Amino acid sequence: RECKIPFYIVGGWLDGSARSSINMFCHAAGGNGSRLLLGPWTHGGVQHACLGPSQKSEYSSFHKVMKVGRSKLVAEVIKYFLSVGSEQPSGEEQAITYFTMNAPECIPNWRHIDSWPPEYLQDTALYITASHQGGGGGHSLDPSPAESRWDVEFSVQKSEVRRGNSRFHTMIFVGDLLKYKMHKYEDHLLVDSQPLDCHLEITGTPYLDIWIQSSDVAADLICYLEDFDPVTGKVNYVTEGVFRALHRKTYPRSECRGHFRSSLSPDVPFWHTFAEKDAAQLVPNEPTRIQFEMMPTSYCFQKGSCLRLAFSGSDEAHFLHDEVKEKRIITLCSGPEHKSCIHLPNKIYRL
Repeated sequence: RECKIPFYIVGGWLDGSARSSINMFCHAAGGNGSRLLLGPWTHGGVQHACLGPSQKSEYSSFHKVMKVGRSKLVAEVIKYFLSVGSEQPSGEEQAITYFTMNAPECIPNWRHIDSWPPEYLQDTALYITASHQGGGGGHSLDPSPAESRWDVEFSVQKSEVRRGNSRFHTMIFVGDLLKYKMHKYEDHLLVDSQPLDCHLEITGTPYLDIWIQSSDVAADLICYLEDFDPVTGKVNYVTEGVFRALHRKTYPRSECRGHFRSSLSPDVPFWHTFAEKDAAQLVPNEPTRIQFEMMPTSYCFQKGSCLRLAFSGSDEAHFLHDEVKEKRIITLCSGPEHKSCIHLPNKIYRL
């Protein structure tokens, strides 16, 4: 930023580095003529992914043309850098271009804005409540009037075999297609909203503010945000958050200084140091507040679909865990004293 060197940053919503692309633009490149492009791609633009429940995920033409260097994007990058040195740089495009996945035809999927996060969004907290359908939890705009608790019991067998390919897997094995196994719910608590009466766009960084208790001094928390169709039963991956409770201490973003600023999400009101001095084990079976962010996304939940949170302490389908032979229990708490919720940067469309 001090050298005022412009960047042309290209990232994908399904890339493991989606968050760092936004942070780089906001903290190191924004305001100096840089550009940010975010599309529905995995790492390297290999795959169009997560477009919608009924849309096939496949290798992208972006990846193929980038290989031979004939992409329109490459031409635009060259044109852009040539214009930077002139007295009147090209101002035809706004600084940020991003793609909203699963947007219906009445809502544009490619957007152009000047700053991040988009100004048209609002922050809404969806509180976790007891489901009227029994079993798992539900969502409400108001905190639950009564205390509810859900146990997630799990153990982990050490294995070198996964059943799916996560966004982090495709960062390393770039030729592999993203393949989340969403029907993996033996060890997951499901929290479903009622079917939407509108289209709901989520753009930016969702974050969780939840209360949990663990049977152990340690807990790994894995939470998926999914698009659930209550008619067909189909589930589509949207984004995820993974967090180790040991590092739960938070600071307000106003106190962020030094090198920590480079990892500060621009639309999240807290941050973690992950420093040894801030690490603290859990007190077994004592409710504890945990705040952590999910990976940023831009996705439209269409009318009639449900927002689903799939919550657990392990996920052998996508991660290689340390072996946990004994059964562990993580309990999600919600109620007047434990207002567990997910914050969503969103826009409602009643069309």
